[in-house]
Amino acid sequence: MVPPEILQRFSFFPGLSADELNGLSFIGREISFQRGDRIFQEGDSAHSLYLLLEGWVDVLIDAEAGDDPHGLMMTLTAGDIFGWSAVVAPYIYTASAVCASPVKAISLSQVELQALFEIDREFYCTIVTEICHVIASRLRATRLQLASLFVAG
Repeated sequence: MVPPEILQRFSFFPGLSADELNGLSFIGREISFQRGDRIFQEGDSAHSLYLLLEGWVDVLIDAEAGDDPHGLMMTLTAGDIFGWSAVVAPYIYTASAVCASPVKAISLSQVELQALFEIDREFYCTIVTEICHVIASRLRATRLQLASLFVAG
């Protein structure tokens, strides 16, 4: 269990009710990783949504080009979420997450999240809307990276 006050620090959870925050806090587990640990691999079943408390997490995609088979897409910092695939069908991670430093995070189980969503569909809509904001933001960042490659090339 994670105190609701910790969850309130995340801009990802705007305007959630006390009951919704309590539900999330009940299923939240604080976890730690060491630098270099792979939290999940692209293509794996998405078992958890993560909230980054401390440290840096590199988001990598399978590039299969050049000497490095994994392309760095971005580095996440405290306050970011990752593993959003645990909320969106088909529940398969679309990238890998590797610790660039020691990391503390909150893990929200996909199975337990789905159980909460079944109870409260409005809560589900709120979370999915926020997930869409995250995806859109990361897509913009990726487009900027691609555009810079064309300008440099």
